[in-house]
Amino acid sequence: MVNFTAEEKSLVNGVWSKVNVEDIGGEALGRLLVVYPWTQRFFDSFGNLSSASAIMGNPRVKAHGKKVLTSLGEAIKNLDNLKSALAKLSELHCDKLHVDPENFKLLGNMLVIVLSSHFGKEFTAEVQAAWQKLVTGVANALSHKLLIVYPWTQRFFDKFGNLSSALAIMGNPRIRAHGKKVLTSLGLAVKNMDNLKEVFAHLSELHCDKLHVDPENFKLLGNMLVIVLSTHFVKEFTPEVQAAWQKLVIGVANALSHKYH
Repeated sequence: MVNFTAEEKSLVNGVWSKVNVEDIGGEALGRLLVVYPWTQRFFDSFGNLSSASAIMGNPRVKAHGKKVLTSLGEAIKNLDNLKSALAKLSELHCDKLHVDPENFKLLGNMLVIVLSSHFGKEFTAEVQAAWQKLVTGVANALSHKLLIVYPWTQRFFDKFGNLSSALAIMGNPRIRAHGKKVLTSLGLAVKNMDNLKEVFAHLSELHCDKLHVDPENFKLLGNMLVIVLSTHFVKEFTPEVQAAWQKLVIGVANALSHKYH
């Protein structure tokens, strides 16, 4: 069960009050179908899904996205009881539509990215954490039948000083320095996209054998990077650009996880 604080509820509702369900819902669902094309199999009656532009302009995608986000609105009215609020939808998707529950998580991530793109600097780390908690809770409810957003990752940075709050973390110079180091390594990946495994062989060994980092954290950090990029580049961060970057961060995460397998 997910428990929301009064502040988290306020942050979620503050954004929700400004959301256009048709625009945001349509874009989130559209991005899901573009970035993760295998999800299109659940929408084979929706007509033309042959390209990113066709998907994003498809009126049935927009209409269904609006429907999805309208259902999310009901969940937001019942943050203390998501499981009950989404019980019928859970039964529908599980028993009748046989939807892979992982897709709920993917759509939730798309929604967070779209919100960050639309709200820009208003979509602070604290707001993101509240929304990530919401979409995770919704995904878990539908499936029933990183340092701020994923605080458990802080254990790898216990020598970094004050990590007591979102403000402390975002202003921590050691976080900024290590983040720069991480992104510099990613630059090597961008230069060697055809051979990610070899480029990250040493880092994979370091994180596996010496640091014992859960490989799932590589995926979490990749998702954080995509969200930050969408916040900074806003409309330039099109579904096609997002799909390319999502493919890159997944490839990097897999390369870094190589030693674990």
